[in-house]
Amino acid sequence: MLKHLKLVTMAALGIALVAVVACGGGTETIIQTVIVEKEVQVAGETIIQTVIVEKEVPGAFIRDVPRNRTVISALKSGLPPTEMWSPYNLGGTHQQGIQFFYEPLVYADNLDGNEYPWLAKSWEYNADATELTYKLREGIFWSDGMPFTSEDVVYTLNTLRDLGSEVRLGGQYEVFVKETIAVDDLTVKIVFNNPSPRFHATVIAAVGDSATFIVPKHIWEGKDWAEYTAWNAGAGPVTTGPWRLAFSDIKKRMLDRVASCDSWWACKTGFQNLPQVERYTILDLGDDQSQATALIKNEIDQTHDLAVEVIQTILDQNEYATTWTGDETGSYGLVSWWPTALHVNNKDKQLGKSEVRWAISRYLDRDLINDFAYANKGKINDWPFPDFKGLQKAMDNLASLKAQYQQGKYDRSDGDARLTAAGYTKNKDDFWADSNGDTIVCNIASFPQFSDLGPVVAETLRQHGIDASYAEPPDAFAQLAGDSYTCGLFGHNGSQSGDLYKTLNLYTTDNASNLYGYSNLAFDAIVEELAETADLNKVRELEKAAMAIWLEDLPDIPLVEFFNRFATNTYYWENWPSLVTDPYMNGIAPHTGYPYTLLFLTPTNRE
Repeated sequence: MLKHLKLVTMAALGIALVAVVACGGGTETIIQTVIVEKEVQVAGETIIQTVIVEKEVPGAFIRDVPRNRTVISALKSGLPPTEMWSPYNLGGTHQQGIQFFYEPLVYADNLDGNEYPWLAKSWEYNADATELTYKLREGIFWSDGMPFTSEDVVYTLNTLRDLGSEVRLGGQYEVFVKETIAVDDLTVKIVFNNPSPRFHATVIAAVGDSATFIVPKHIWEGKDWAEYTAWNAGAGPVTTGPWRLAFSDIKKRMLDRVASCDSWWACKTGFQNLPQVERYTILDLGDDQSQATALIKNEIDQTHDLAVEVIQTILDQNEYATTWTGDETGSYGLVSWWPTALHVNNKDKQLGKSEVRWAISRYLDRDLINDFAYANKGKINDWPFPDFKGLQKAMDNLASLKAQYQQGKYDRSDGDARLTAAGYTKNKDDFWADSNGDTIVCNIASFPQFSDLGPVVAETLRQHGIDASYAEPPDAFAQLAGDSYTCGLFGHNGSQSGDLYKTLNLYTTDNASNLYGYSNLAFDAIVEELAETADLNKVRELEKAAMAIWLEDLPDIPLVEFFNRFATNTYYWENWPSLVTDPYMNGIAPHTGYPYTLLFLTPTNRE
């Protein structure tokens, strides 16, 4: 019988620095942190131990780059396996450095809706939005010298269409794309299955955590996309970008900028200068305090999302530290595309009733929650989409619905009345229970990003008679993606500009991203029509009709905006995007726009 046992042999999993060791003859080696498995005998039984160890690896590819030419960001979400450098591998991600190797057709800023043409210089829909044509820039080439052409775009989109849900992110291409055609070397035409006026903004453009990642046909053709890692024996992905993989392990990743303007198409063609950043390093620092200490000491240049009080400590102790909103006022963070909601399982016996969900919403005093969780530096949001300028007209169109439903209102009496009318009474423990004595249970599963908010929400519900708790289990996402959970704290990867289709689509019956178990066929039909509607007046009409159903059912319970509260260090680097300087990009490391941010940082030349 074979069993797995995880055994961590390192004393701690803090910063795993790369140790460069000089050996005889000038040869260098690198001390790399890796995960290995080994079989051992325990009580006559074979056990496979997963062990974190350090080993020496060849280090000739590591060059000396001074700290004042290096940008270091810290994450607390962990790093993928050492060899994972594909955005489409089922075990992959576009974050944590991978986004640097797949330049988009278009960059976009999700806060203000700005678009920055990149590999593509222009694009245009036909009259009924059944076709979308891109014009590519001249002179683009891959890092191995092969030219970048329309065939790479065609191959990427048609393969994603064919593979669909067999690969990460593939499902959306399967739904929309009928065929992608190379009109000539620099012209790509996408033919849709149905009118798709939102495909460019919601699928193609690199915005927030969304993008279409174009891959080199001559490298990827014949590969199993679900398994291919793009590790390429340590050389990393073949790319159109100015970055090359220098080092990778489970605690640290290093990307080095090319040395010559001739090695990057954008510089060679005069479109863009080489970034002044020569090395980009990502560290896995798993807790707020470690990140705060590192930034205070100028050891890192940007943190991941941190709690408000931790940000305040950093600002107090490092004069060069700042945030998206500056040093003293505001929320400290930028509004994310990921507004936070209390997810409730619509398939649960109790939570499946809209009156129960509405009662829970009425029990949540969002002003009080903002005070306790964020020291009043948060922002209430009672919609399932963010308060972005690009969505303002859509939100204005819903003003009458908001006045009618007042979905963010705190009203204990109304909550009590709804549950009483639905047949619930308080039991001896002062929890609401049905006629069989079964209580309304809301065990909130969530993630470290919500450790400030979650306990406050759970305690608020308990004080109002809901049997609630808060936990951060290691399989939280798997729970929320299943049918057995009751409640969760999570966000919405939905609309960011233009219209509400992408958010509304999250709630349709057959959508794989529908984590709520919600199903309403009338709602589905409206969203399906909206997907194909280009006329803006009709779009607004359909949005309002869909949201009227959504508010009546309240499939999940919006709470607050999610803020990316990260500290930025200006000791070594300036011109970070922010509201007090220039918000040219949303500017946080895991997002697809971070490679764009690094192009515009300027060194202070401090030692």
